[in-house]
Amino acid sequence: MEIVPGLHLIAGVNMGVNAYVWHPRAGERGGGEPIVFDCGYPWHAAALMESLRKLGCPPEQIATIAITHDDYDHSGALAELVDASGAEVVAHRLEAASIEGMTWRELPRRPSAFSYVLRAVTGVAYAARPKRSVKVTRLVEDGAELPGGWSAVWTPGHTPGHLAYWHPASRVLIAGDALGSRLRGEILANVGAYSADNEAVVRSVEKMAALEPDTICFGHGPEIVGNAAPLLKRLARSLA
Repeated sequence: MEIVPGLHLIAGVNMGVNAYVWHPRAGERGGGEPIVFDCGYPWHAAALMESLRKLGCPPEQIATIAITHDDYDHSGALAELVDASGAEVVAHRLEAASIEGMTWRELPRRPSAFSYVLRAVTGVAYAARPKRSVKVTRLVEDGAELPGGWSAVWTPGHTPGHLAYWHPASRVLIAGDALGSRLRGEILANVGAYSADNEAVVRSVEKMAALEPDTICFGHGPEIVGNAAPLLKRLARSLA
């Protein structure tokens, strides 16, 4: 599904998690080679690559894979996609050690039964799909420019090195898990058992609101296409 001209939701990534590919047609604003933003769970690799082929950008043409953060559901298929594409892997320097490591992120330890159960369940999932180390070939900081007119926005909180990706020409924000959404038109601060630093989450919300995005794509939940800025500013004010 094309979200805005050039940006597509990757159909082969599902089960409540989103991944996107920037694949503009010749002459479209921004242009550039295909960029994949996140890649889903480990078992999504084959379906993700088939979806890319159907969009006219087979893995061999993917030049860049931009990772928002190294969670099981966002970078799980990264190793296989890199094997197939040879693409550059972009991530924040604070996320690189996790991506290049051999273990999935342990969720924060919180004094609640839900936190205990959540960590137990993810532990079983992690054991079933052992992590493969992937070399981050391009370490970036806040504001780094990427191909196609995109830039990296450091949005720590969910993880220390979480990145969102911003396309100022089309005013599109790929927020990853820096924001949440359950229903179309809804934006949530991703605070709670999944995030490492809830205070940093709030600061990152304020930072993204200042960009005034027109369209927001989330790591989970439906996109908001058009007039997203007032909703995000309202959320930021509610957290102040």
